[in-house]
Order: sequence, then structure tokens, then C-alpha cells
Amino acid sequence: MSGDQYEVPATGPEWLGQLSGTGVADPIDPIRVVYADDNTEFATMAESTLDAEGPFEVITVESAEAAIEHLDAADCIVSNLDGSARTDDDLLSAVRERDPTLPFVLFTVRSLRDVSERTLDGFWTDYLEKDGLRSLELLGKRIRRLVAHRDTRATARRSLAAAEATQEGVVIVDPDGTVRFANHVYAMRLGYDPGEIEGRPWQDCYTDDEADRLASTVLPTVEDDWRWTGECVARRWDGSTVAVQASIVRLDDDSLVIVHDGDADAA
Repeated sequence: MSGDQYEVPATGPEWLGQLSGTGVADPIDPIRVVYADDNTEFATMAESTLDAEGPFEVITVESAEAAIEHLDAADCIVSNLDGSARTDDDLLSAVRERDPTLPFVLFTVRSLRDVSERTLDGFWTDYLEKDGLRSLELLGKRIRRLVAHRDTRATARRSLAAAEATQEGVVIVDPDGTVRFANHVYAMRLGYDPGEIEGRPWQDCYTDDEADRLASTVLPTVEDDWRWTGECVARRWDGSTVAVQASIVRLDDDSLVIVHDGDADAA
């Protein structure tokens, strides 16, 4: 079809920029770490190492009770309380009661086989064996990874909420080609409920010829943060068709975002 255009996705809606990783980034804020360790000498070394690596703000405490007092101000908890009356497991349980997704790093001299499966049975809990300066360097990386993932999840949730509220039809397609998310507008215009589209191949929403054209000529072009915009023919649930103005962008994880403009004419 004629009228195809290509542009960087940062020029699109803010929620699309957030999903694609091309939105304007906020200044990097320090990661607030509560470091609980009953070995004050090592705790001081850990605080100095993390402060030097940045961007971290470290509060060192010597007990689970003191760590709990600082939970509301923490982005991540690091715990090594093997010699304390309240252990790492006690602190983790208390943290999970307050915040199930607060990043928590078990930083301990115990080997992995000595740590209970229950302790590490959670996406937001990590383990690192405490072994000198090298382990402190790894600790900073583990903290950054957990916190960055939590921030990314939060951004994605906000972006999906914005996509649901927009007047445009929006669908997000997993790398395997199945629809992960379809907003109400997208589904309604094609005669579906959102749940009827999710889990299906994205091609089901287009005519066979159009799906082949998009797969062979459009999708290979939406690389390196470029977005395709053009007209395509969508297929309703009853087999009738509509011509829509659409845009497609590929995300960092190889997912696709397909947006149908608000105006659609009968084909």
C-alpha cells in the first residue's frame, strides 16, 4: 500500500515511548539501600564500596528490627544477619509482609545449599555468597538489576493503563507472535472482547494477504527504534474488513506494539 511512513517512536504518545524504552529518561536517582549486617567492620566496608560505585544511598543497621524501621525509605534490602537473634529469614518474612515486591538480597557466608528453598522462593529475592571485596562489587550489580527490573515493571503497568485509556486501538504482541494485551478500543472495533484476542496470533486480526504483507515487508523494517505508519486491512470477528491507519513499533524485548488510529473506514 502507498503512504507508508517511518519515524522514530519517541515522536508518538508518551506511553508508547515508555514501553519502547525511547521516552525521555528522568535523572538517575540514588538507589536507597538498607544494609543489615551484624559484622560492623564489614558493613562499613560494604557501605564505602557501594557509595563509591553509585548511585547508592546506604543505611547500615545491625539488626532486623532496625532494618524494618527503614523499610518505607528503601529501594532494596541487603541482609547478612547469621549471628543475630533474628536471622535473615526473619527479616525477609517481615519485609514480605509489608512489601511483597521489595528487592531483597541475601548476602551471606552460608553456601547456597544451606539456604532454604523457601527463603529464595520469590522473584524479588536474590542470593549472593559473601566473600570479600569481589562479592561487594557483585552486590552492587545484583541490587541495580533487581531495582531496575522493579522500576521497569512499574513503568510497564503505568504504560498499559495509559494504553487502555487512550482512544486508539492498541495491541501488544509477544515475540512468539501471540497477542499479550489488547485494549478495549482495539477489540471493540473488531467486534471482540479483549480476552478473545489475547493469546491468539496477531495475524487473526488481518486478512491473509495483509498479514503476509505486514510480516514480509513491514515487520523487518521496524528495527533500531523506527516505527512504521501506514494503511492496512483489518478483519473483524465476522469476517468483514475495515481499512485502518496503523502504526507498528518493535520493543527492546522483540515484542510488537500495533496501534490502530481512531478513524476506520469500511473496506
